[in-house]
Amino acid sequence: MLNVSIEESILQEAALVRLAESIIDVHDEDHARENANLNGESFSGKMSKLGSEFSKWYAKNVIMPKALVEAVDSNYVYVHDLDQYVLGTTNCIFIPFGKLLERGFNTGNGSVRPPNSITTAMALVAIIFQSQQNAQYGGVSANKLDWDLAPYINKSFRKHFRKALLVLQENAPYLSDDQLVFSNKGLQDTCPESYQHARKQTIEETNQAAEALIHNLNTMSSRAGGQIPFTSINYGTCTSEEGRLVIDALLNATIKGLGNGETPVFPIQIFKCKKGVNQAPEDPNYELFLKSIECSSKRLYPNFANIDAPINLAYYNPEDPDTEFATMGCRTRVIGDRFGRNRLSGKGNLSFNTINLVKLGIENGIALGKRQVADEAGFYTALEKCLDIAMMGLIHRYNIQAAQQAKASDFMMREGVWEGGEKLAATDSVADLLKHGSLSIGFIGIAECMKAMYGKHHAEDAEVHERALAMVRFMRSYCDAKAEEHDLNITLFATPAEGLSGKFTKIDRQTYGVIEGVTDRDYYTNSYHVPVYYHLKAAKKIQLEAPFHEPCNAGAISYIELDGNARNNQLAFLRIVQFALANDVSYFSVNHPIDRCPVCGYEGIIGSVCPNCNASEERHAFRRLRRVTGYLTGDYQTRFNMAKVAEVKDRVKHL
Repeated sequence: MLNVSIEESILQEAALVRLAESIIDVHDEDHARENANLNGESFSGKMSKLGSEFSKWYAKNVIMPKALVEAVDSNYVYVHDLDQYVLGTTNCIFIPFGKLLERGFNTGNGSVRPPNSITTAMALVAIIFQSQQNAQYGGVSANKLDWDLAPYINKSFRKHFRKALLVLQENAPYLSDDQLVFSNKGLQDTCPESYQHARKQTIEETNQAAEALIHNLNTMSSRAGGQIPFTSINYGTCTSEEGRLVIDALLNATIKGLGNGETPVFPIQIFKCKKGVNQAPEDPNYELFLKSIECSSKRLYPNFANIDAPINLAYYNPEDPDTEFATMGCRTRVIGDRFGRNRLSGKGNLSFNTINLVKLGIENGIALGKRQVADEAGFYTALEKCLDIAMMGLIHRYNIQAAQQAKASDFMMREGVWEGGEKLAATDSVADLLKHGSLSIGFIGIAECMKAMYGKHHAEDAEVHERALAMVRFMRSYCDAKAEEHDLNITLFATPAEGLSGKFTKIDRQTYGVIEGVTDRDYYTNSYHVPVYYHLKAAKKIQLEAPFHEPCNAGAISYIELDGNARNNQLAFLRIVQFALANDVSYFSVNHPIDRCPVCGYEGIIGSVCPNCNASEERHAFRRLRRVTGYLTGDYQTRFNMAKVAEVKDRVKHL
């Protein structure tokens, strides 16, 4: 029972009614666009929002600690995915596709046999993604899809080879399955025609299977509001001929695009970069790295994960691809585990809370004109208090998550998607397994915080840059200390703020007024990033942001924005990526505008008129693809919230 007066109860009921009416009639477009992957104006989207908003209300009024609710209401702390709080749902996971494909699995409605071809294997990857997406609320990722799918290239090759032997009537000695593999060049001598035919058929089948996978992951809605599963795939380091074919086929399918040639929004693709594997002309996968550059210059994917960055190389074991750094597309990183599972598949992030650094900066800096010099001691005292509250909230939520029974996340536990889950009975607690996941504290608005504190942001002044870096390292040290105290994986996150960015700003502007360089825009700058409106060279932006990756052990990403049509200058694109990798940027991507004319299919930069067919924006809505928090959306002006629309419009090019 809620301990409230009759008057409070009436007020709460009236507020809920107004909220429901707002959702049903779409009175608040920002509310409907909190998630660019969800159609908040559809029937199912509205139904989802109604349930989501009541769950948030229930969490704040019944479940959450009072201090956390007060911090949220006062705009100091943000609880991500608040609607999932009361359920104990987990956030994201790296799926062990190799294990699931090898032994088969059960979706809950029926069992699935291990695949006997690359076509079936890639189809099952999509089914596994969809099944797991419904067991959690965040992203689902493959951390080594090239390694996981390589064995099924050989299964297809064997079928094609044996069929060719019969059709072509070539005599062959007895050949075991171990000999009948795609990469066995010795077959060229014994059965040349059958071998060549089988290779050709296998390559064609793999390309078709990859194309089907990309199409499936862009068309199968699995959640309310027409949401596509938040899928990410990492690849690039398997050097077997079979693994290389998987990588090549995925890149081919992405370059080719969807049915009418559109750029696919999902899966978020990440090419894993490693010296000795794909970073020099003599490396076995170097040509595939170059192809990934071509693909990214045309399709915005893949992004680039840096295994050689010191923060990632510390976990790398060349004998185990599961120790190679990979990431959720949004940037989440979960490789480290104080309990010894320093590998990726079979675990993920559990939840995270974010600190509003800008508010703390306003209250302790020079922005309000109340002091000439920032009160740094006061700032850090307030920051530690906010960190304590955010930490308390994570532990409170973790206890709810750990108290759940295995059957609550049925597919994830029953099939061992979360490692060890297959050993649990339906009513067993998941507590001992979830400890391998991570709890993260995030932050937003380093740039505006510095501006409020010192009058300049961290790209404008070297000393301010050092202070910003010291602030992030302070938060990392706090997380490390709490990890020891609670004996849990507690990490620091460079928050990907989609809906949050504008929420913090709107409330702070109402509280403190319009402050130049702080609250005068509709959004706060993402995590530690240089403000999107600040003019500087690409190399300088990379150098300024690179040091922030190491302390952000829960995940970080850096972007640069290119001017012009990136596909026409792939050499420059390559050099930018290589420069970021050389500067130990852990996760990197390049933004560039991709506009598409629906009349002629032209892609590139389109103003008000298509340069190819003269179609006008007025008569034909051009598709303008842009990136938000790691993933893409096909029309940012109608799917992004207003804060993110404003941010996109402010983005300057880093020449």
